[in-house]
Amino acid sequence: MAAPLPLPRLLAYALPALPLAIPTVGLYVLLPSWYVEEWGLTLGLTGLLLMLARLSDLVTDPLIGFWLDRGRSKRFRHFILIGALLCVPGLLLLVQPAVDAPAWSLLVGSMVLYLGWTLVQIPYLSWLSALSTDTHQRVRAASWREGFGLMGLLISALLPAIGLWLGATTSQVLLGIALVTLLAGVPALALLLKRTPLPKPAAEHSKPGHWRVLLHQRPVRMLLGGWFFNGIANGVPAVLFPLYISRTLAGTERDRGLMILVYFGAAILSLPLWLQLSRYIPKVDIWRWAMLFAVAAFLPAALLGAGDLTLFIPICVLTGLALGADLSLPHALQADVCDWDHRQTGLQRRGLLFACWNAANKLALALAALLGLGLLQLAETLSPAQANTWLALIYAGVPCVMKVVAVVRLRSYSLN
Repeated sequence: MAAPLPLPRLLAYALPALPLAIPTVGLYVLLPSWYVEEWGLTLGLTGLLLMLARLSDLVTDPLIGFWLDRGRSKRFRHFILIGALLCVPGLLLLVQPAVDAPAWSLLVGSMVLYLGWTLVQIPYLSWLSALSTDTHQRVRAASWREGFGLMGLLISALLPAIGLWLGATTSQVLLGIALVTLLAGVPALALLLKRTPLPKPAAEHSKPGHWRVLLHQRPVRMLLGGWFFNGIANGVPAVLFPLYISRTLAGTERDRGLMILVYFGAAILSLPLWLQLSRYIPKVDIWRWAMLFAVAAFLPAALLGAGDLTLFIPICVLTGLALGADLSLPHALQADVCDWDHRQTGLQRRGLLFACWNAANKLALALAALLGLGLLQLAETLSPAQANTWLALIYAGVPCVMKVVAVVRLRSYSLN
């Protein structure tokens, strides 16, 4: 067993997850409905633009992973620096769109932000597999990282609640989220690049393989499928959450912030539980049972209506507990697959593997936006009187189906 990772190294690696997560609630939860409610875009157009922006990642992600594997270790730092610089104009364009071209602002801003985010995220995530050769230490590092990420999500949820309480507009709140991200991100990324040892370079004879060849590897293919369908399951309710709270449950914007805090707070508290269980039970088994638990807890949300906000709180708590498994376990499984692939082939394809998983997650989120918003617009067109009922069914039903599909995809996964 490898030596435990020292605390300073854990902190240096995990801390950047906090500022990287701060825009998450704003971008994935508040921004789509804001463009619909404030800028007049239709539900279908908003979902389509978000999907088109995400589709660009299907090209850039594998290329970035491929270049990361072929280059020297210093390329990890170079990619993160370039990506951080690209994120700034993309994020500002999204939260301050051109008055006469909001649709173009949403599309271009999303594409620039996603490219910059990819340049940061792929080397950052794939760095996990180089921190330690021990799988439990990787789960530990991933849990620390996701714990800081959840703290960033809590900050992201608090900022709108505080801003709206003080009378700020949604535009001002989103701009504030962008500025806080920049102020927190600079020192955190500087600590990562200065204090975290670079991964060892690939051997001279080692060449990264093509991404299509990777799909012939059964563990890669199965984990990719489970990751993809679970990504859709998590993306649909994220996109529809503000509309579900305001339309179906008749809640306010303050209620949105409260439910987000409850949800992510439960996820943070659950991380030590998943870490401890992973010592004794295969990680993939824990993840599958956690997804089934989330399905059972989330289904009742389809039956709620106006005035049922109190009943929605335990749903947020239980599904938040399951979210902790989604955040801490899959990345450790991915790092294990990187080691397995290297032993099987002799090739160093860490960056390409994480790029493929990253691209699959982004495609899942793109399809989730198109699926959730598109189905809702179709329901409003065909049955306006029952639109809120259909919203509840789409919000809770589609994610539960997708999680069951993810569980089935992972049923024969045997790499432990």
